[in-house]
Amino acid sequence: MLHRKVKTFGRKSGRMSGAEKAALEELLPGLLIPELPPVNLSALFEREAPTFIEIGFGSGDFLFDQAVQHPEFNYIGIEIYLPGIAKLLRKIQRYNETAPIGLHNIRIARHEAAFFLREFVPPHSLSGVYILFPDPWPKKRHHKRRLINPSFTRLLKERLLEDGIAVTATDHEGYAEVIRDAFQEAGFRAGSPPAKEVSETKYARKALSQGSDIYSFLFEA
Repeated sequence: MLHRKVKTFGRKSGRMSGAEKAALEELLPGLLIPELPPVNLSALFEREAPTFIEIGFGSGDFLFDQAVQHPEFNYIGIEIYLPGIAKLLRKIQRYNETAPIGLHNIRIARHEAAFFLREFVPPHSLSGVYILFPDPWPKKRHHKRRLINPSFTRLLKERLLEDGIAVTATDHEGYAEVIRDAFQEAGFRAGSPPAKEVSETKYARKALSQGSDIYSFLFEA
């Protein structure tokens, strides 16, 4: 029996171009993870390969780049914002129109992150998880909405392989402290910060251009 889904607070819908709507209709049925858990990762990707998840991939820039640069790895993107999913699918569509071999190592989950990890992902099956610039919900009364907390990091540790990694970043100093504490409480070890892959993301460039500091972390399970 599935546990109750946790309410999400991010946007779920918005405007899309005609091309993005067409990409949704054409590609999403083949890439969307089935509703019934759990997921058999080997069957889902039709191969055995290290699997990485990005939680909240936005418009999919980082996820797409990782999948192109590392065709030997499998990637699952978790996102509830449909226009963001459409933008990622449009990237895949354009890539497949020009590349000799299309992009086949991305699948999409449109679920709340903790629910998906708990119900769909087998224990100790993931090589890595990316959570880049999650909403810091800076107002104190909204702190309970933050994704990263001790309960969530314990769940991550249960889903990662023994040598798996969790990469995260924020431009909010207070949230950075919460993130560091939550991963340490769950038993993660601090690794070298993934400066390059985080600092090159669209959100990171925007934050840096506005004079914000970036707090990036790599934790080892």
